[in-house]
Amino acid sequence: MANLFSVFFNLLNPGRKAQVYVPVALTSAAPQIPLEEAPALTQTNANTLQPLKNWCHPFKGKSNSLLQLTQMAKAATGYYPLGRNGLWHGGVHFDGGTAGTLDQSSVHCLADGDVVAYRIDERSPTTTYFTEELCVPKPFSRNFVLVRHRLQAPQIEGSPDVPPSLIFYSLYMHLQDWAVYRNDPSILRPAFWPEGQTRRVKMTVSDVRTGPPEQRGLNVRNQARVGKVLALLPQGAEVTVSGEGEYRKLESTNGPDILKKADGSLLGFLSVDYLVPVVGDEYRVKATPSLRVRAEANTRSAVLMELPDGTEVTVSGEGPFRKLERVNQYVHFNSLEGAPEPLADRIVVLDQPFPIKAGDLIGHIGEYQGGNAEHPEKKLHLEVFSADHVEPFIEASRAWAQRLPAASKTWLKFSKGTAVVTHQERFNATQPPTLSAASTPSDADLRVPKSLIDGLPADKKIVVTATPDRSACNWYRLDGLFHDENGVLLDGWVREEVGVTPWFSPWSWEGYDIVFNYDSPRQTLASFFRAVGRFSQEQLERYGNLADKSDEGRMKNRLYDIIDRDRDGVVTAEELQAAIALPAHAQSLSQLVIHYESEWRHEPYKWDALDDVLGHSGSTPLLNWVAEKERIKEISWWNEVAEGVGLPKHGQVYHLHPIGMLSYFAAASERQLITRAMLKKARSTIEDSYCDAILPVLNKYAKLYSVNTPLRVSHLLAQVGHESGFKVREENLSYTPVRMRKIFGCRNNQAGYDDSKDECVSLPRLRPKLWSDSGMYANNSTNLGSYVYANRNGNGDETSQEGYKYRGRGIIQLTGKNNYREYSRIHNQKDPSDPRDFLDNPDLIVTDLKYGVESAFVWWSMSGMNDVIERSYVLRTEERIAEHVADVSRRVNGGVIGLEERVSLFNELRSMVELELNS
Repeated sequence: MANLFSVFFNLLNPGRKAQVYVPVALTSAAPQIPLEEAPALTQTNANTLQPLKNWCHPFKGKSNSLLQLTQMAKAATGYYPLGRNGLWHGGVHFDGGTAGTLDQSSVHCLADGDVVAYRIDERSPTTTYFTEELCVPKPFSRNFVLVRHRLQAPQIEGSPDVPPSLIFYSLYMHLQDWAVYRNDPSILRPAFWPEGQTRRVKMTVSDVRTGPPEQRGLNVRNQARVGKVLALLPQGAEVTVSGEGEYRKLESTNGPDILKKADGSLLGFLSVDYLVPVVGDEYRVKATPSLRVRAEANTRSAVLMELPDGTEVTVSGEGPFRKLERVNQYVHFNSLEGAPEPLADRIVVLDQPFPIKAGDLIGHIGEYQGGNAEHPEKKLHLEVFSADHVEPFIEASRAWAQRLPAASKTWLKFSKGTAVVTHQERFNATQPPTLSAASTPSDADLRVPKSLIDGLPADKKIVVTATPDRSACNWYRLDGLFHDENGVLLDGWVREEVGVTPWFSPWSWEGYDIVFNYDSPRQTLASFFRAVGRFSQEQLERYGNLADKSDEGRMKNRLYDIIDRDRDGVVTAEELQAAIALPAHAQSLSQLVIHYESEWRHEPYKWDALDDVLGHSGSTPLLNWVAEKERIKEISWWNEVAEGVGLPKHGQVYHLHPIGMLSYFAAASERQLITRAMLKKARSTIEDSYCDAILPVLNKYAKLYSVNTPLRVSHLLAQVGHESGFKVREENLSYTPVRMRKIFGCRNNQAGYDDSKDECVSLPRLRPKLWSDSGMYANNSTNLGSYVYANRNGNGDETSQEGYKYRGRGIIQLTGKNNYREYSRIHNQKDPSDPRDFLDNPDLIVTDLKYGVESAFVWWSMSGMNDVIERSYVLRTEERIAEHVADVSRRVNGGVIGLEERVSLFNELRSMVELELNS
């Protein structure tokens, strides 16, 4: 309830620094957690709630994880874990302040999970406040969506142990009203809303009504079978229909628009002589070819339109002409699409939770107007909490992390005091920074994700190899991430000492701290009022003890350590906002797990207990406080939802920073296209340490080069596993005289060589110098490569030695100057943050593992293998899968040697890959 009391006292205007008093730390015992447990999830729900695999920013922000945290400093209100007025706040806000850096046009799900509850009002309720003797109704969106998730550590290969897991919930508050969606059909609707009776004409329907102007839409017919066209519904038009079959009756209209009055009733009269009774007042037109609809009940009046023979109508009145009341109209049902509609104006707990993926639409930001706000604002409150026992989960996760492979360590920790070396123009790979250069020590720990480091341009990463006199290290230029003792952001280089600077897995929960916050709202309010000078001397004496209990709490003292570095005993809203703008402090705040009662659980006594502190009584009523208590009641939902979704009635849960969770686990839980098990299947002898080294590289380039379907991944693994075992190799051109002649001397390669005669089967010889100058080329890689590859694939003549320079390298051998040139072009296009010139430095393919791996993907791309695979599969179909594998094998190595083994390996891999990628 971070903005609650500003309603009355306008303490948070931009010109005033609202202070929150934080005293010297005192030790307090943790509160007793109620013995009541959360209701158990039903067996069905427990089984269907799969561990999440993907995360997504609620507005699909693509900034690095540290910047996503500091963006929260731009919010006008609602920080974690305090609002601008110093009161507890369990989530974060996205509002007008963050709108400048994020596309807040729609709200998306934070992670894979199940929608378990929601509320979407037709129109948001209002609270009437009294301002300068005026009664002012102010709307507040209480619309919400609640999603349940399971966070689970990765399985350890070969271990039957079940990884630790945690059930948590994400909450999206203050969403858009149903009326906005209903009035604008173009706004996308969440898929978890049930399908309503209203349907919509598909935008792809293209029946034509000639113009001018020409219109496209859906024909409306007079009969369910072979009907004549009466009208045209435009694309996107909303309708309701009834009945079964290919054509359904329109229920949302009484007849064609041309006959409608303003109130929707119909104009016109029909001659009873051409009507055949059906039942009651319903008739069928019997006229060839049609019956005229007259403006008046006589034959002399104007004709409004003509109804084709067989049209069904409802009429009223007596006499030769009857008043037209309805024309039955029919439309093609498959040309309509369902339109989701919420069960509005109620809290909905889903009987069957609705599966939702990270990034799926949750809704859109609604409007919320605080008591002292002049206008409504668009604001999202995002919150994450868990009713599970978080402490033992974190402990178990930390133990589990120690068993995970090295590849799981995706965060690098730089401790407080890390030297940030000021950049100098002379710094490069040959003259790296040194600790003796000008530097400033950082003033806080900072954990940096591997994804950020991997994304640095080449000129911001320097690798220093080990020598007898020095240890190996890596230098990274990380501008604007570290800060000094005055809170000033630093630009410069930091050093990772290989093997010393710690890498860690997110499952170790490095830096996380659990804090019990046991303030009651009454204590918090007393502390707040004392801090901002609202109390008289008498009130200080009366409520000072309450304020002390709040000020001595663990949460405020933990914030004191992070934020109030000047130790003046006061934390201001400005200090909190400034702290969130610093990556290290924003990260520390995001790693606080705070146990406290949910603000969405309503109990009247909690708020009635504030009456005397606020000065409200029967004789001196505060009407706005009465109104605010009613708003608190109306916006709450916990009591109605808890039992149905597995939450405790008491409402005490562990709150976690939602963007902190996202930034910490997003990279760790990102779906991997290639797993260790797949590598082991493709090449059983591959060593675990090599798997750890090569897997991140394989997955990086599989994504970049769109090797991203089960079919493509399976072929890549089967072919490379069979050919090279994923080892980066360099072509060995050191051959004996006989061997070099057999490999390179004759046309048709080895098949053109006669071993018994050391001669070509067909003369003349392809490369006669291998016989005449044998001593020059035998056991001499440089000379042999320069000769046999001369004037081929872009290479120069023998004297250029380009045949040797651009010999085969990689896990699929890349050969020839043209291919090395193309590798440079494709690599720089796919990965512009790491520009490389492989023509100038071809040895990078063997000296740097990632380029040796990428060379295979470059060859894959240059050879159009993705298209080859798709075309062959369509041609051969599943029934001729061996021929399909043969097609791919011929393209990879020019033949089908070992085809049976390749087919078997492909099929085994494909089953494994499909299970992983399609789950």
